[in-house]
Amino acid sequence: MREMSKKRIRRFLIVTALLIPLILYLVVMFVLPETEEEARKVLIIIILIISSIFDIREQKVPLLVCTAILGINIMHAVFVMFNLTSWIISIVLSAILLTVYVINKDLIGLGDIILVALCVQSLLPGDTLKFLFLTFAFSTFYGLIKCIKAKSVKNIAVPLSPCIALAFILLIH
Repeated sequence: MREMSKKRIRRFLIVTALLIPLILYLVVMFVLPETEEEARKVLIIIILIISSIFDIREQKVPLLVCTAILGINIMHAVFVMFNLTSWIISIVLSAILLTVYVINKDLIGLGDIILVALCVQSLLPGDTLKFLFLTFAFSTFYGLIKCIKAKSVKNIAVPLSPCIALAFILLIH
């Protein structure tokens, strides 16, 4: 019984933590439109940090994290500016990464694929290759450190969300 209530409380906190940025973005978008771009970036970074914590602890990216970023991206596309190129790149990249996932599920997780695609939607099209390079360079570096510490290359899992978050933070303008 106690375990069940802990799970419910935890879910409630997660949902609340991810709904607040969506509501804040909506308010900022209409009340303070001149700060919309900065608010969007800050809120996505906060959501990516939440995702990173979960990925490090549980090796999972919560679907709510992806939903929150998607919600911000959709609101931005509908009410502020729709960048078709970013969305097309995101869809093509998702298809490529899903192909990699189907071939070998140990290389990348579905949550990571969705998170990468959503971050690509949030960046300028010209930053996509830089973002991908930085994300996978950080994950490679982190993986090498884990291999050296473990003195093995087997069964090493690298959480990709922190790498995605760091690459996103470095590339937002």
